Amino acid sequence: MSNILEKYFTSKLVQTYFNTIKRFLPAEQSTSAIGLDVSTGECKLVELKKLKNKYELVKWVIEPIHNGDIKASIQKIISQLATPPRSIYTAVFGKGTLIRYIDMPKMSLDDLKSSFSIEADKYFPFAQNQIYTDCCILDADEKEKMMSVMAAATKKELIDRRTKLLDDLGLPVEFIGLNPIALANVLNVLGLEGEDHEKMKDKEGKESKVGAESPTVALLDMGESVSSLTILVNKLPRFTRDIFIGGRDFTKSISNALAISFKEAEELKRNPGKKLKEVHDACEMITMNMIQELRLSMDYFATEMNQEINKLLLTGGTSLLEGITDNFEKNLEIKVSQWNPLSALEIAPNISVENMDKVSSKLGVALGLALYQYD
Repeated sequence: MSNILEKYFTSKLVQTYFNTIKRFLPAEQSTSAIGLDVSTGECKLVELKKLKNKYELVKWVIEPIHNGDIKASIQKIISQLATPPRSIYTAVFGKGTLIRYIDMPKMSLDDLKSSFSIEADKYFPFAQNQIYTDCCILDADEKEKMMSVMAAATKKELIDRRTKLLDDLGLPVEFIGLNPIALANVLNVLGLEGEDHEKMKDKEGKESKVGAESPTVALLDMGESVSSLTILVNKLPRFTRDIFIGGRDFTKSISNALAISFKEAEELKRNPGKKLKEVHDACEMITMNMIQELRLSMDYFATEMNQEINKLLLTGGTSLLEGITDNFEKNLEIKVSQWNPLSALEIAPNISVENMDKVSSKLGVALGLALYQYD
């Protein structure tokens, strides 16, 4: 998001570190961009290359994290790249991170940042010496006295831990952001206004455009430990909330209901086969809890912003749970579709589209991070 979210959450520590590092790097831009998403149970990487006005997916990698060894998972991913990365874009998520949307008197971005650095404690329930904060203007061109501002904060320990992890691996980090905004960056950069390349799949599996007639879209990233809801108006995020329900909760419910191991329940969740009804019954309470949280958030947004939400897009690994799209659509009474964040990309010849499509819902954050290099 060239003027909106460009490096919106790079911490001061990271900025200082890389200002020093960059003096020893060649000036020319890398030929490809690397987005690295470190989630609860997997590390995911997207390598992207810009070709005029299009983007080509050069490589994707998903590597499980075994026994909590994130470093080993990242090493395996990086070893599969044709050349060592010149820069990496990554993000943090979950507890210890917050995004706020605030109306403030109109001012320049420099004045906003100066003011916000002093008043950040008004908006975040953290001590200022424990967090990194940043902010950006969402509607700088509007001719009004007030402006909408997106403000973000994260605990210093999250950023410092990620910086040290990648520094120990000798990886040059260019940017550290937040998962929900990285994911929103995909829709912002690749289009939400009905461009020919922006498509999603409805519940019958047919492709349909996210058109200009639907300027307000909710995006739910269903992860392993947390699901993030972001609502975008005209391609810009206006509401973000973490819902602490994820894939592990569904797996635990299946495990308890069917008296099987967690590992067996995880496999059954992914491939229910003839036991689909049993899996649905086991997951019913978790699904309804998620629906209730979504309804509360979407109703709140519609009331506060006087904006009707036209559709809900699902992505993330947990969104692949069979039948969840229909269940959400029935209970929320809104159009719900599975969203493939890679659908707008050109695909390199060596990539199997069939294999990619099976996991594409997991790669949205990594893609959004890689796109920052070209914003």
